[in-house]
Formats: sequence, C-alpha cells, structure tokens
Amino acid sequence: MRFPSVLFQITAIGKNPHALADSARSVLYWLRRTPNLAFRGQVWLVIEPAGYATHPALYDQLKAEGCRLMIVPAEYATPLGARGKARALQYAVEQRQALGISDDGTWVYHQDEETCVGEDTVLGISEFLDDGRFQVGVGIILYPIDWAGSPSHIQELTRSYDDYRVLDSMTMPGNPTSGVHGSHILVRSDIEDDVGWDSIGYEPAEDLTFEIRVRRKYGSVFGVLKGFAYEKGAFSLGDQLRQRRRWMHGVLHALRHTSALPPKRKLTLLYSAMSWFSALPSVLVLLAGLELRYGPLLLVTGAFTGFIWISMITGYVEGYRMHREYLPIRISIPRFVLYGIVGASVDVLAPWYALVSTPSLRDFIPKERPASESSPAPIPTAAPG
Repeated sequence: MRFPSVLFQITAIGKNPHALADSARSVLYWLRRTPNLAFRGQVWLVIEPAGYATHPALYDQLKAEGCRLMIVPAEYATPLGARGKARALQYAVEQRQALGISDDGTWVYHQDEETCVGEDTVLGISEFLDDGRFQVGVGIILYPIDWAGSPSHIQELTRSYDDYRVLDSMTMPGNPTSGVHGSHILVRSDIEDDVGWDSIGYEPAEDLTFEIRVRRKYGSVFGVLKGFAYEKGAFSLGDQLRQRRRWMHGVLHALRHTSALPPKRKLTLLYSAMSWFSALPSVLVLLAGLELRYGPLLLVTGAFTGFIWISMITGYVEGYRMHREYLPIRISIPRFVLYGIVGASVDVLAPWYALVSTPSLRDFIPKERPASESSPAPIPTAAPG
C-alpha cells in the first residue's frame, strides 16, 4: 500500500527564527510520536536569504534534525515577477516539479512561521487523507501561543469563532462569504502546482487570489480539516492595525487586479469589503444619535445594531470557550470587556487606514517577543481531554 506524502511547508521571510523553529519542531515531535498515521511526513522550510542570515546556526540545526531547508535565491524570479511571499511559494512549486512530486500522492500543508501543530492536527490530516473525498482541506486556528490577555489577543479570540463561518463558506460552491485561510490548509500538490502562486508584482493577500484560481479551475474541492492549528496574535495594537490593513489591501487588490475573479464572486468580495468599511460609520451614527438624543435615528439603527452587538459578544464568548483549556492567564470580566472594545476599535479603523496608505512588504508583523520579555504561554502539544 502506497501512503501519500505530506510536506509541512513553512514559508516565511525567516526573520523570526525561534518562532519558526518552534513550529518546525512541533511537526517533527508529533510525526515521530503519533502511530498509525495514513501518510509520510516531511518538513520544508522555505525562507529568504535575509532570514537565514539572522540565525544560520539555528537553521542548520533544524536541517540536522530532519527539516529540508530551502533558501530562495536572491536572483530567483517568477515568469510574472511575483514579489513577497508569492515568490517564495512559487519557488517551492518549481522545486516540487523538479523533484517529480507534483502528483496526487503528495500534499502540502501550509504553515506560517508561527503555526504550530498538535497531535490533533496530524490526526486530522490523516483522517482527511483517508477519507479521500476532497483535494483541499481547511480547519480552525487557535491563538494561544504567547497569549498575554492584551486587547489584540482578546480580539483574536473572535477570529477562531469566525472560522466556523470561514469553513462553512469555503466548503460551499462559490464561497459566498469569501472566507479564506493562508495557513492550516492542506492542498494536493498537483492542484497547487497546476494553479501556482505566480502573480504580477506584490499581492498583499496571495492566499485569497490562490483560492479564487483553485475554485475557478477545480470547483468545490474544499473539505473540513479536523484538528486545530496553534498560532500567535499580534503583540501590540500597532501590529494588529498593520496586519488588518494588509488584509484589506489584499481584498482591494483582488477586486482590482484578479482576472480569474468571476462576477458573482466579485460581488460577494465587494460586499465583504463594504461590510468591514461600514463598521466605522455605523459606530459614529450610533454615537451621534446618543449625543444628539435623536430618537428616530436610534429607532432605525437599533434594528441592526442589536443584531451586530449580539453577534460580536457571541464571538468573544465562544472564542474564549474555544481557547480556555489552552490559556494560562485568567482575566477579570471588566478587563475582558474593556480590552475587547479596544481590540475591536482597531479592527474598525483598519480598512479606512488601508485607504490612505499603500501596500508594503514591511507590513508583516513580528512573531517573537523581545528577548527581555518572557513567553507566558507554552506551545500546545495536544488537544485537551
């Protein structure tokens, strides 16, 4: 019986070497300690020369531990001149093609440099491959690593709850709410390598345009991947703002420059963007109505704001429940509420900040705390219970 191969591919600049090492070692740890997996696993590290230069000894050690280290040559260029992460992802595509492993027996599990796995993750991948019905798997991401209970970290809890929407949308024909993941996603290599990551210049959200191209060519090939992935939230409000700005830049870029975007999908993507943009005006209208004591305005907006507030509160509460077993820090309810409002306010401002700024390769945020700070949360190693 021929088992499929899974390449756990960490694609990053590489300037967060310790975070990347934790991610790679989490994969090596569970591959070697989880029996009866329905696949053979490898770890690929696809990084830039500048990243390797930050800590060559650590990267060489990871290679000695069993990782395949691939440094994207500085002179490498894609046919369309891709920049940023898409360039590195396309380099990995060409390496698989050169090795003759762009086939239906090879799969690529995409990780960011801080994406750690647990026993539940590798078991979920194994079950997905054994099922065999889908060619792309997407799952839920939690954010407990280095969790300190900051406003940005509390806001991140809602992203895990929103993954229920993302998974539901991605597994439906047409992806009606434009959900997408760039990490904790498993793709059969012949499909990924056929579609490719090449693009003209810099794409702020290469994962979104990749998903659009896959769906256009292969249709509804997306299924649910059981098991969590474990990542880090932004360490500061400034990092959170830059991260969310990049996401909006990615949506706007896809609307303007993605030729593979069908008209119906363009409408859903536009609706998604407008919904995010509308958050700030709706808050301002609500505050103005309260300040001016303008009852009719409150009656009209109240029909919508009640639903929105309930949805937001549900996201925080359920997101916290999803993370609770992993978090070493407990915070009081008043602090949780206050920090939740602060974190949400940053997300409200982010799309408008994107309108008055330009996409930049420097928008990628740090994933390692300063050496003077301790790491309050250990890397999760297994699902609780």
